[in-house]
Amino acid sequence: MTAAKTTGEITEFVQAQPLFGAHAHIMPVPDWAKTKPHFSSIAGYALADLASAAGPLPVGQETFLPATTDDPAYAKRYFELWRASHFTGYTRPIELASRDLLGVEYIEKNAEEIGEAIGKLVGASPRASYCEILQKRANIRWLIKDNIHKPEQAADELYPPEFVRLNYRDDDLLCIRSRTDVARREGRWGRSLHSLADLVAGFNDSITACLATNKVTSFKLGVAYQRGLAFTEPTLHEAERAFTRLMRVTPGETIDPAPPFVAGSVRVQSRLSARKLRPLQDYLTHQYLRRIEAECLPLQVHTGYLAGVRGVLNNIRAMEMVPVFIRYPRVRFDLFHAGWPYVEEHAVLGKEFPNVWLNMCWMWAMNPVTAARALESWLACVPHTKIFAYGGDTNSPICEYAYAQQARAGIARVLERIARRGGMTAAGAKEVAADIMLHNGCRFHGLEA
Repeated sequence: MTAAKTTGEITEFVQAQPLFGAHAHIMPVPDWAKTKPHFSSIAGYALADLASAAGPLPVGQETFLPATTDDPAYAKRYFELWRASHFTGYTRPIELASRDLLGVEYIEKNAEEIGEAIGKLVGASPRASYCEILQKRANIRWLIKDNIHKPEQAADELYPPEFVRLNYRDDDLLCIRSRTDVARREGRWGRSLHSLADLVAGFNDSITACLATNKVTSFKLGVAYQRGLAFTEPTLHEAERAFTRLMRVTPGETIDPAPPFVAGSVRVQSRLSARKLRPLQDYLTHQYLRRIEAECLPLQVHTGYLAGVRGVLNNIRAMEMVPVFIRYPRVRFDLFHAGWPYVEEHAVLGKEFPNVWLNMCWMWAMNPVTAARALESWLACVPHTKIFAYGGDTNSPICEYAYAQQARAGIARVLERIARRGGMTAAGAKEVAADIMLHNGCRFHGLEA
């Protein structure tokens, strides 16, 4: 194929292309209305890089910044660490958003001005500014908000239904650890739970209630923050035995004495070992997968890097789930975060399994250089209709705008580079861009483009 003369043409198309936000934690409108007019309120994931730059904390020190944002030393220390992280994918887009949306450089001497500009941006009509930033300035067609487990969490006053949909997620149940967890679940569901059958029935009823909102387009599995992604296939008997052990009250058992007369307080029961709990957790996960299969909706899976610092990174490898992909060939799996650092393993999974899609949500912010390499690699080996190129994975509309611009720039560079060397025509690059940026997500979630 002859190299195409594409300079600028593909980039112009990508910059104008609406985005499908395949994964978001976007805050409810009422929370946006209460956004603190302070420069640190738009830091997003950059706070993790600041914590990393600060290094280990002395014994007894709980935060790398002064305890309150009102402390005069706060801005000085904050921007000192910001400068140390100045070139990371977490910090650069925030600086861009500050210039574009707030009209001010994100530097220490402008700290007070940044806060004032945030207050003005939220404005007297928070819902209007919320939609303006996300729909018009960021040009996002749909956001898949993570997550709900109660139908009231899908209310229109929380998330504008014209561009926000939701996933169902209940990792705490799938990682159940103690009788205390069961007691809290009883409070949430308003029912007694005396058996594993009761627990499964409550789980299914919770899913049914959330699906009835007609705003849930997918399910979510985010247990990598609490355990690994290898799942056994326990029998019903093995799971029931684990549940019985979990519920058993043994004389002399160690209990954390919560205040006995405080409404809603629950004394914390001792936990079983992870080995003894695994049959129960894995059984519930398989019940979840079977319900997902019955609903013909996809499952989003947290794979790859973990938010924050000091995460248990050996829990994140998607290759551990191969037996699950084979066991449930009709469930569509959406693997998150490019699996970073296992981006090539992700490519192999997307190529090998017809029921596996690859998602670059958060990846452009985590490491834009690796994200670009991953996209170029994936396009060379995986059908491009199985790739989701964007998801801001953030809660602030300002940060969502920032990460959207960062992703657009990266996608454009990759497609321009492939076209220049003759790997695709300008028309082909535009087709790929439209699919990976919007149409693949719409088709996957059953939404209009």
